[in-house]
Amino acid sequence: METEIGLAPNESSRAAESGAESTPFTAFTPVASAPPVQPVPPLPAYPGANPYGPGANPYGYQPYPPYGYGYPPRPTGTNGFSIASFVLGICGFAVITSIVGFFFGLFSLSTIKRTGQKGKGLAISGIVLSSVWMAAFAALVTIGLVTAPDDASPPHRGAGGNVVGKGVVPIFDLHPGDCFTLPPGLMGSTKSAALTFTVAPCSAPHDSEAVGSSTLDEDSYPGADALRAEGASHCIDVLNQYLPDTGAVNGRIEFVYPDEQAWGAGVHRVVCFLQFPDATLTGSVHRDRSSYTADQLSLLDATRPVITTVGRFTLLPQSATLADQEQAASDITTALRGEITALTTEQWPADVQPAIDALVAAHTSAAGLWAQTASAPGTAAFQDDLRRAEDSLDLKDMVAARSALGLASATSGADGSTGSTAPAQQSA
Repeated sequence: METEIGLAPNESSRAAESGAESTPFTAFTPVASAPPVQPVPPLPAYPGANPYGPGANPYGYQPYPPYGYGYPPRPTGTNGFSIASFVLGICGFAVITSIVGFFFGLFSLSTIKRTGQKGKGLAISGIVLSSVWMAAFAALVTIGLVTAPDDASPPHRGAGGNVVGKGVVPIFDLHPGDCFTLPPGLMGSTKSAALTFTVAPCSAPHDSEAVGSSTLDEDSYPGADALRAEGASHCIDVLNQYLPDTGAVNGRIEFVYPDEQAWGAGVHRVVCFLQFPDATLTGSVHRDRSSYTADQLSLLDATRPVITTVGRFTLLPQSATLADQEQAASDITTALRGEITALTTEQWPADVQPAIDALVAAHTSAAGLWAQTASAPGTAAFQDDLRRAEDSLDLKDMVAARSALGLASATSGADGSTGSTAPAQQSA
């Protein structure tokens, strides 16, 4: 804390400070000489005179002055501190006033005893009221300390590693399946790895769920921009491993990655989690493959590469070259063709086949448009072809095929739930 030290004021003359005015002396006018006055002879000494000399006192104390000093007038009325104590005791809910009122009361009792002023009852009332307030505050603090959870303690985990008791986890130590509510202002920050998340059982309301992490390969710190792009790409793969059906989740894949300080401390990985619009989830979104039928898994496995490559395409930075964008469009083309092969070679139930045929037809047309985009002769042509290629990936055919197989679809943001929209920026 900076402290300002003021300069001492300049001293001025006492006359100037007091404002005194000097009074001139009137000139003295000499008068005629008067006859000399004869000196009076001294009184004769007598027995019993003071042997210690004039003004001396053999007992070591000074005699009383001619008129005496008397005593100052005693204060009258009600003591001001007793009044203040009583008022502050009434207003003790403001915490500090109860403390001040208590000491004002003690001081006023001492003063009243010495001066005889009124106000003893007010002082005692002020002390009592202030004491009651202070006792109440002390009780509240004690109760709060006893009943408040230890926010610094780690969570309690069951045999499978799931959180069964609320606790604090360092941001890079989140486990897959940890549920929490995202702290406000975290995303987009550049704070250090000392940040923590408070995790709780997924049965408690929350808005986020950790899905896993991925270690980065670089030897030296690659910079924030590179970590954003690489982290998002890694988290798409992590999400696909955690949740076979990403299209059923209306959430966004988010991630945190190390800043330079954390990187220097040895943290070289990104932590991925799903974040949902509201803190109203009361269960985990995790599902394993045993939760699905064979036909459902066939559709999910066939369509996942398309969802993943489209997601990576949308994560390209603005600085990406035309060659980078065309390569991403080529990857989408390859994924679409692979999906078509998988869908056409699978045996589908009769009531599902029409929806699969419609999806194959739509994506066959889309594959052609994406191939044309990947070989565009220049930036302008690429942008024109890209708009048509993106429009060709209409979700309605995908939703119809999913519905035919009994797979739910997210009400909105199905692309976002797979990471096909840009995830939140950095934290930690």
